[in-house]
Amino acid sequence: MTTAQRADQTTISARFSAILLLVFACIAPTVAASDTVYRVVGPDGEVSYTDTPPETGKVEAVELKAINTQPALEVDHKRNQDTTPEAAIYERIEIVAPENDSTIPPGQLNVIVQLELEPQLHTGHLVQFLLDGAPQATPAATTAITLGDLHRGSRVIKAEIIDAQTGNAVATSTPVTIHVKRHSVKHNSLAPKPKAP
Repeated sequence: MTTAQRADQTTISARFSAILLLVFACIAPTVAASDTVYRVVGPDGEVSYTDTPPETGKVEAVELKAINTQPALEVDHKRNQDTTPEAAIYERIEIVAPENDSTIPPGQLNVIVQLELEPQLHTGHLVQFLLDGAPQATPAATTAITLGDLHRGSRVIKAEIIDAQTGNAVATSTPVTIHVKRHSVKHNSLAPKPKAP
């Protein structure tokens, strides 16, 4: 064997030794603390590692450094879900005023809409009231709104709970229908009054 070949073999052996040492370092946690790893150099210069030292060859005990470990943290998934706005569940979302199928008389110009929630409105949630499907005002952290200038006929009111971050509806109330009555243009209260003489 030439000197160059021996040098190449020594380089390969050194690299192989480094790889083996890395492997043993990785599996060290599975080996009992009292176990010892030995570096063995054979008669031909080949390096190997073992936990049982052979009778022949150059044997050297290898001290493996302790590996820094950290126990896994336990995650309470239920608590995280409960504090996430999207996961909040409303047991009750109901428009309690005005009552469904109620009539709004001609002289009543405004209607107060009252929403009840169980549990209360969660942080990060807003209420969007809708009249005939059209949003009324901007979503807000309130459970009441005043609707004015209602035209005659049957009108549908409902409320949606909106996630403020995503803008998505996370809950919707059952619609409430009201019947708005208004005077005819022929009603004497709307007729032009005669001018005083």
